[in-house]
Amino acid sequence: MEDQARIRKLCLEYTALLDTDICQLEALGKQLLMIATLNDTDIFIDAPLEEGSASIVLAWAHADTLSSLYKKSVVGEIAYAECEPAVYRAALFGEKSTNVRGLSQEGVPIAQTVVPIQNAKGEIIGALIMEKDISAKIEQEKQVEFLTQTADHLSQTLMSLAKTGCGWDDWNVGGIFVLNPEGNITYANRQGSVIARNLWQGDVMQKNLQKFLGYQSLTSLVEDLWDTKNMQYGSASYIFRAYSLISQGILSGCVVSVQDVTELREKERRIDMQSVIIEEINHRVKNTLQNVISLLYMQMRRTGEEKVKEEFLACINRILSIAKVYEVFTYQAKDVVNLKELAGYIMEKIIESGTLPEQQVKTNVLGSTVFLQAKQAVPIALVLNELLSNAVKHGLKNCVHSGEVNITISEDSGMVMIRIENNGDEIKEKETKKERKKLGLYLVKLLICEQMGGKFELMQEKGIVVANIFFPLRELTTDKEAKAV
Repeated sequence: MEDQARIRKLCLEYTALLDTDICQLEALGKQLLMIATLNDTDIFIDAPLEEGSASIVLAWAHADTLSSLYKKSVVGEIAYAECEPAVYRAALFGEKSTNVRGLSQEGVPIAQTVVPIQNAKGEIIGALIMEKDISAKIEQEKQVEFLTQTADHLSQTLMSLAKTGCGWDDWNVGGIFVLNPEGNITYANRQGSVIARNLWQGDVMQKNLQKFLGYQSLTSLVEDLWDTKNMQYGSASYIFRAYSLISQGILSGCVVSVQDVTELREKERRIDMQSVIIEEINHRVKNTLQNVISLLYMQMRRTGEEKVKEEFLACINRILSIAKVYEVFTYQAKDVVNLKELAGYIMEKIIESGTLPEQQVKTNVLGSTVFLQAKQAVPIALVLNELLSNAVKHGLKNCVHSGEVNITISEDSGMVMIRIENNGDEIKEKETKKERKKLGLYLVKLLICEQMGGKFELMQEKGIVVANIFFPLRELTTDKEAKAV
């Protein structure tokens, strides 16, 4: 009853409406809340003033389920024609207006629909007004407009990337965020939304990613993230990269690519830990082998039998060859061995222990640089030790003052060849058959032919004794591949 009484009081004070017209407006006022609830809007009844082009607000209702556009009641206030032209046209001329955009009295963007109210005679006695908040819709339209511009800029960007040789695939991985000039997120793909929820609580859209990442401006963000950059948030790791969107020579936004590399970094950490453990194991193996060598030297010095000393020395040289491989593994990051360096070391030790002081032996290690993995380095070290020991022991035994031992290494299409030659005595048939039964050559054939799937040849070429080894090279695992495992 209070609302109806207010309608009558305002009509009598400000309008020239008849009593029957006022009763009609009072009846409509009773239905106002139901209409507002049905449409989830604010509903008003206005009536034209007795004089002039303005109107008076007689009644107002809004849905209880939604917040009103107005913080305080506007009943009794004057609606001027210049501020609300749709109300003016309806109340004075009977024109209907639909979804006319404007601002409420409190500055909120609204869509206003106005229909005239007529009495039984068809005379206009007022206007029924529906106002709806369109702030979200306008913001969405701005985003659509920005994304449309972004699509155009992105097309130009992709063309630029193609011309400079930088591919979209290089940085289009994981989440994608499109930022406006203020650094706010205006678009995020599905993966980007997942990443955003892990980084912060709340709505993804309109989050200022620029400030979240700690940049003072969008320009500084783009410049710093032009190259990929790893960032840590708690226990999670992400790779960020940005590319600018330029419109008419001005930075109008950017695209930020984000990749979650938490799992990858954890694997790298485990690999690093395993590398430390393996390094320690290699170090201990090398030290253990050195201790074994020391014990063998002690035993060798206690015997007076030359034949026994020779066997001890052969065993020591074999262990030295293996120890050298583990020494290399201990002091470098990769478990690979330079074959030329390994061959040079073994030759030096064999010449040192197997020749007389007055003998001058010329040695050469020639050819390609080939790297071997651990599974091949150890057996090849043993093979080189046996063949070089034979070259010095048998090939140079009659070279009183000088001799020559050469090693040539080559690699072609994944097949490695090692050629060992000396200028000593020619191979005799009886000696060859006898040598075949000895441990040294048996080890060579066992390791090369059976274990490594290779081939071994021992021959005479123009007075030079030649041993040829062929074996397939195992493909090395790169750092990148190792970290990706």
